[in-house]
Amino acid sequence: MTNKDHLERILILLLITILSFSSDSFSQVPGDCDLCFINHLIDRGDYNAALFLIDSSECKVSENNDSLHYLKGWCMYYLQNLAESATSFLRVHPSSSFYAESRFFSAYNNIHIGDLEAARNILGETHLNDDKLVSLRNFELSGISLLQNDLNTFEEFIRKADRNRYEISGSVENLEKLSDQIRTHKDKSAFLAGVLSGFLPGAGKLYAGKKGEAVAAFFSTAGLGAVTYENYGKNGIDSFTTVAFGTAFLFSYIANIYGAVLSVRVLENEYDEHVKNTILFNLHIPLRNTFNK
Repeated sequence: MTNKDHLERILILLLITILSFSSDSFSQVPGDCDLCFINHLIDRGDYNAALFLIDSSECKVSENNDSLHYLKGWCMYYLQNLAESATSFLRVHPSSSFYAESRFFSAYNNIHIGDLEAARNILGETHLNDDKLVSLRNFELSGISLLQNDLNTFEEFIRKADRNRYEISGSVENLEKLSDQIRTHKDKSAFLAGVLSGFLPGAGKLYAGKKGEAVAAFFSTAGLGAVTYENYGKNGIDSFTTVAFGTAFLFSYIANIYGAVLSVRVLENEYDEHVKNTILFNLHIPLRNTFNK
């Protein structure tokens, strides 16, 4: 153990001691695996201190393994370590009262980090007897399908989700509207933007919806072209001014094409990111509503 790790452990123990004396509910640092105290730390936002206790020797021999996996999952969730959170949640046994919640949030964590197939498998393998949870699972699976741009499978799952349940009703409507937008969305071509700008400076920017930039690109490139042509007519091709303005024109012309291509790529990336964030938000809300988190 490094000096840094040793110092960190001392500071955590000191923090636990201070919290224990400042809490009305606890008079001393627990000598065994005290789940109530760990919950207390999590409620206070002291996730590292809670993790220290969860990983302590007292808790390692505890019979409350499912509760510890569940609590560790939430600590990791709040610390934004979603992969470890998903793994901890998956360790909760089906006999635990935390089982369904843990499986759903494990799946959501995998969705958030982009492992959609793992999330789909987790939900598909989860044993559920409650109609509300079955409906919630179908809704979450519909969201995964939408993230994969599989609109047909999305429709299959969204129809199985009970939109009359308040936990998911608003989110069902939102995802259906989003799916309609995705169906009608036409991807813009970066290649076409570059070709258009090659024929007419600024045309690619206009294609990308950047009207102001399109006008600026046209006048700057066309202006430099006109000045270059004028100097060529007066001074010839070997003139310094002709070469200087010609170089500036060529740079502006190429930059205009590259800028158009980049604008379309950025536009499409922004659209994809918007779609992804909208889906993630609407998958998260029903989980919070259902499990009161």
